[in-house]
Amino acid sequence: MEVIMKELERSISLMNVGESEQILQALYNTKRIFLAGSGRSGLAIRAFANRLLHLGKAVYIVGDITTPSIQAEDILFIGSGSGETAGLIVNAKKAKQSGAKVILNTTNSQSTLGKLADYMLLINVDNKETDTDLMESSIQPMGSAFEQLSLLLYDAIVLEWVATFNETYDDMKLRHANLE
Repeated sequence: MEVIMKELERSISLMNVGESEQILQALYNTKRIFLAGSGRSGLAIRAFANRLLHLGKAVYIVGDITTPSIQAEDILFIGSGSGETAGLIVNAKKAKQSGAKVILNTTNSQSTLGKLADYMLLINVDNKETDTDLMESSIQPMGSAFEQLSLLLYDAIVLEWVATFNETYDDMKLRHANLE
């Protein structure tokens, strides 16, 4: 555990969150947020969707049967370490064609998704497909560090939202599921 925590701390110090304020404002100002990710990155994005719901946003997981069509005023938030997942690229292109904004959380700013994104959060750790001199090499297998850092990043966005927009945890609790 200590080795993993040290790795994550090192990677956090290298993160590029330069667009995080614009991303926070964009998420706050939009009515509907669509979220997408594959595999374990998809699990992390689902946790973020849950918190955005608790913050009062209308959220949809791409691929769920109750997800409506994306529109020009919406946001598609994608979590993809490689930025090259074929299905996510298709979704980003459709979102852009609809006029929606795309936010990407990735390790690869030069990826296909990186080039499609309007906003980006860059986590500097290797992913399961690349290991370059530009990234910190991970001791963990196949993107685990990216997924862990994504969860932390998403929670940091929630904390910043609470502080910036005077949201309370009591308000969030009122939006928590009561059918479990």
